Amino acid sequence: MMKLADAGFLLAETPRSGAQVSMLTTWHLPKNAPATYLRNMVDRWRQSRHFEEPFNLRLKPGLLPDWERLAPHQIDLDYHLRHSALPAPGGERELGILASRLHSNPLDRTRPLWEMHVIEGLERNRFAVFLKLHHSQVDGMGAIAMIERFLSPDPKNTNTPIWWEVPPRPSPPPESATKKSRFALPRLDKLAWALGDIYLNRSDDNVRPFTSPKTTLNVRLQQSRRVATQLIEISRLERIAKHEGVSMNDVALCMAAGALRRYLIERGELPEKSLSAGVPVSIRDNESVGNAITFLLAKLNTGIADHYDRLHAIHRSTSLSKERLRGLPDKTSRELLGAALLGPYLGQVGLNLAGRLTPVHNLIISNVPGPKKPMYMNGAQMEAFYPISAVMDGQALNITFLSYAGHYAVGFTSCRYGVPSMQRIAVYTGEVLEEMEQKLKVHAA
Repeated sequence: MMKLADAGFLLAETPRSGAQVSMLTTWHLPKNAPATYLRNMVDRWRQSRHFEEPFNLRLKPGLLPDWERLAPHQIDLDYHLRHSALPAPGGERELGILASRLHSNPLDRTRPLWEMHVIEGLERNRFAVFLKLHHSQVDGMGAIAMIERFLSPDPKNTNTPIWWEVPPRPSPPPESATKKSRFALPRLDKLAWALGDIYLNRSDDNVRPFTSPKTTLNVRLQQSRRVATQLIEISRLERIAKHEGVSMNDVALCMAAGALRRYLIERGELPEKSLSAGVPVSIRDNESVGNAITFLLAKLNTGIADHYDRLHAIHRSTSLSKERLRGLPDKTSRELLGAALLGPYLGQVGLNLAGRLTPVHNLIISNVPGPKKPMYMNGAQMEAFYPISAVMDGQALNITFLSYAGHYAVGFTSCRYGVPSMQRIAVYTGEVLEEMEQKLKVHAA
């Protein structure tokens, strides 16, 4: 039986508002790689006739979403695996245009819900791999677990496995889990308290659902998407977080909030009331397919111009939400909290009201921890891993920070028409970080 959160992404999907998520990875070709390196790799992949989850799963016909496993002969690999090249000069702009186009197209529900594009012609002797899946099958931490199964930490390993042939590798249950606790009922009393506090707490730091201002980010979408990226050294955020006694996620939220403030002021649309963000929190243990997340709500304090004051106001808001989450002692209760917060929004989408009514919150901002050391595929080193997430009616912008090998790869995904000139938000995010460093006098030694 499909989990409620997974089914929600399928039931809420429309032709204009697809729930596809993508991983854009860039790679350095191995030293002395032959001119046929990529062609040889793709040719080897095309010979594959073995598929593991989620690459062999297709939606069953019927009213309630569920998966069926396909036999290898039922999967058309030539459809799912595609080899293309960038137009010269093969820079970040050309890659971003192609990624935007690839992410715009919805996945074909009559087939397994994935596509892989191997993209050559990237400048500085690089190439890219663009993997698109459905959000019903993978969340941020699931994407990291998936890509870590495919890759190797050994640069000399020139025979890494084909991505879709690798079986899921479930994590062991937590050490504290016992037979009794695994099957325990959720603590409904504590869940009711948490939900009551979310809706009734009148603190300035609390975010109550459906009280955020309706902005240009909260409109109905068209199908076309726009993607932008930023690559930022993690140490820059670490220094600020340590200096100010806040979390890395607080710093990331402050950067995004400052960028959104600047963007909305530029358009003459900054509301008096602060924007808010839904912040996914992983509760994954042994899931191989699907979502295992709950949500926090964070006040972005976009009305505060000073970066120092905004950072500490955001910290107070996230601390309140984290304390509420810590009061839920079991995974099921935390999962139900996320469903209770996400459910009303998915209900708006299902009733075709999202983007017409007051939003639950203004956008999703995620922070996903990835591999700390460089990873390799057939001797090629992964340079960056950019997350490209789903946007849906009423939530026209998603910002995801993903850490890998000392850098944050930040993916900005929006509706091309709902959020005009979205790439400015990406640029402003980097500028806000520089201003925070200057304001707080926090720089590299």
